Amino acid sequence: MSEAAASIAVFVLCLVILVPLAMLGYRQSRRAAAVSDSDVGANFLSGVAFVFAFLASPLGILLAHLSLRQITLSGASGWRLSTAALWIAYGLTVVQLAALLWGSLTGYFS
Repeated sequence: MSEAAASIAVFVLCLVILVPLAMLGYRQSRRAAAVSDSDVGANFLSGVAFVFAFLASPLGILLAHLSLRQITLSGASGWRLSTAALWIAYGLTVVQLAALLWGSLTGYFS
């Protein structure tokens, strides 16, 4: 297998892993929106997930999923911030993977 084919295979594998997780995030976001109550305190992890969506997007994905899970269980507010963090982190992760693929195919890293 050539280096270019291996790079493309890794990129496709990453996307195959990310798509079901994104669908899970969509369902989590809808459930969190249904149970969120503004009278209950805000979820701290939502803000942390939003910050890490920009600093380290794969970690932002994990933290956003965890915060949506906590919101669903506790009814706390903050689902909008968690949802924004989730989609920003997914978007930046895909952009980073595409940049790595481009760099690998053009020989930029060699």
